[in-house]
Amino acid sequence: MASKEKNVREGQKTYWERKLSQRIEVLTGDGLETDMIDKDIAVKKLRAKIRETLHRLRTIESKEKKIEEMARVKEEKKAAPLKEKSKKEKASEKPPADAKAKKKKKKEEKPSVEAKEAAPKDEAKAEPAKEAEKEVKEAKKAPKAEKAKKKPAKAEEEKKDEQADAAPETPEEA
Repeated sequence: MASKEKNVREGQKTYWERKLSQRIEVLTGDGLETDMIDKDIAVKKLRAKIRETLHRLRTIESKEKKIEEMARVKEEKKAAPLKEKSKKEKASEKPPADAKAKKKKKKEEKPSVEAKEAAPKDEAKAEPAKEAEKEVKEAKKAPKAEKAKKKPAKAEEEKKDEQADAAPETPEEA
């Protein structure tokens, strides 16, 4: 839309200002005082149009600034990964030995008494879940077993067909 462009809105602003000044000249020519001119409905409408246009201009300018800022940030991001990669490489070259030792110690540590007490409760809950998983696996295996049974039957039929083809059909050939 043309009304979203800055130059169009600036043109509208000058248009409304010109109309306002013309209206004020007409009213002062009639001999009205400034407080009466301020109360005139046409003057109020024209000033409202000017305020609206100024508001839109500020919004357009803020959007332009935001777009410029985003473009600047985008350019910075393009340049930044090169520096960050070198930092990551440096960090990967020097892994802290203490961290590895701590991990090993944690694995080697035995569970505390509280953990041992909590374990039987968890196992009781886990058993029904394990049984359900086994049932699901068995259900999946059952169709596979049926398919496996069908395959030997097909193989037997094929063998019979081959034997029939190989066998002489008439006694003369035998």
